[in-house]
Amino acid sequence: MAESPTDHPRRMLDVELLRRSLVAPGILADLEHVESIDSTNAALQREAAEADFARRRPHLSLLVAEEQTGGRGRMARGWSSPPHTSLSASLVLRPRLDPDAMPWISLVAGLALVEALVEEHGVPARLKWPNDVLVGGRKICGILAALAPGTAAAGGFVSGPSGPSGPSGPTAPMVILGTGINVLQEEHQLPVEGATSLVLERRRAGAAADVGLLPGDDPARADLRADLLIQFMTRFVGHLTTLESCRRGEVRDSPVGRAVVEAMETVGRQVRVELPDGSARRGRAVGVADDGALEVDVDAERSSAEERWRERPARRESFSAGDVVHLRPVEEPPGAAG
Repeated sequence: MAESPTDHPRRMLDVELLRRSLVAPGILADLEHVESIDSTNAALQREAAEADFARRRPHLSLLVAEEQTGGRGRMARGWSSPPHTSLSASLVLRPRLDPDAMPWISLVAGLALVEALVEEHGVPARLKWPNDVLVGGRKICGILAALAPGTAAAGGFVSGPSGPSGPSGPTAPMVILGTGINVLQEEHQLPVEGATSLVLERRRAGAAADVGLLPGDDPARADLRADLLIQFMTRFVGHLTTLESCRRGEVRDSPVGRAVVEAMETVGRQVRVELPDGSARRGRAVGVADDGALEVDVDAERSSAEERWRERPARRESFSAGDVVHLRPVEEPPGAAG
């Protein structure tokens, strides 16, 4: 693809800065940087089946790529971008968490990125359950927490290629947390319609982003991708530590659980929940359960997209991420609450 005059020059991540900021102080255990890869998540899933994986990739090991050629999100949806413009990274985790709390990993990752975007860049980001970060309804990041081969399944997680092997699995629970963040893309470089990037949102924020890049500025004066990765990882590891300190059944009402819900644009809205069998539910999202499921006061349903909605008395239902194909907002009638 030919670059337009306002495309940012392709510039490698400052790996030494990343290592000094994340590995040297012990925030991460290790960091590997590659130029191109099919998918950081898929690569780590393949490696996880090897005997020496635990030694080579300890807890909090990060793999980051300049380019992904076959990235996938939930339900195998594609995610791609031009080289040197996005953050494509996957983190190996062996968290000390109750299985019911495992789905909160992607939620607290989303919280960490929302905080970094708001606090460091003046960008009004919000979290969409279960694993997207949006700005003004536009997607800036997708997050995927996948169980590695040999790890027992937990609600809301996508199993690795080898699938779960039993209630406890042959190895310690291991999660591969993948993120794809749009950072330097201009409008014509965005991966899908309805997406956005950090430089575009800093530009829209205007004076609120006091170091925002404008068309024609030289991004070499600030390595936005490295800065954002440092800000994101530092916050995420702190939130993960807090999450690990929660007792069973206490996550939702913990400080980090409440912060997730406060950062979430989904809660309080009318939503449509589309399920794998083609049926759907409609109602108001009212909260997040302790196992990370979305709680919805359902007042209408249909068996397929061809059917009309059937109204029914409201009843609260919980939906885990693994059980939802799409979650869409529903436009509310004038005067509707919330």
